[in-house]
Amino acid sequence: MHLKRHIFLLGIITNMKQRPELQRIEQRLITSLKNKGYRLTSQRLQIIKLLARDPSHPGAMDILQSVRAKAPQISMSTVYYTLDMLKREGLIQELEFYDRDNRYDVNVSDHINLICRSCGKIEDFAGEVPFSSEVIEEQTGFRPMGMRFEYYGYCKECRRKNKR
Repeated sequence: MHLKRHIFLLGIITNMKQRPELQRIEQRLITSLKNKGYRLTSQRLQIIKLLARDPSHPGAMDILQSVRAKAPQISMSTVYYTLDMLKREGLIQELEFYDRDNRYDVNVSDHINLICRSCGKIEDFAGEVPFSSEVIEEQTGFRPMGMRFEYYGYCKECRRKNKR
């Protein structure tokens, strides 16, 4: 089998394995908003679909540019309003940075974000977080309402390019 064909087929198999999980995420967001009485316009649905299917933790401008392909009239205001609505409802996390655009994550469970200092890529790491909210509350009396764990370094691609 030719190498290109093999890589192409591996991509299809990987996408097929991920598709049910991505559809569950998309459905969770849609169902939650419907249950809370929000109108689901075609533009909002396009934003939700993009967030559910894009593991790169896209920024607002990335979302706008991608969604404009299917909804050319969408405004940045609509993107920000929809992101704020999803964030207020606890359906996404906003990752705020002082030196780059904020990014958005549909994975609202406790996890570690791996952030590349070179290219800005963000990946989720599903391993155990250092301490659970329950342990912190039990030992200190402090009740955490949210947490964010990040490791900064260099992704495989940047390490390969720059031999780090």
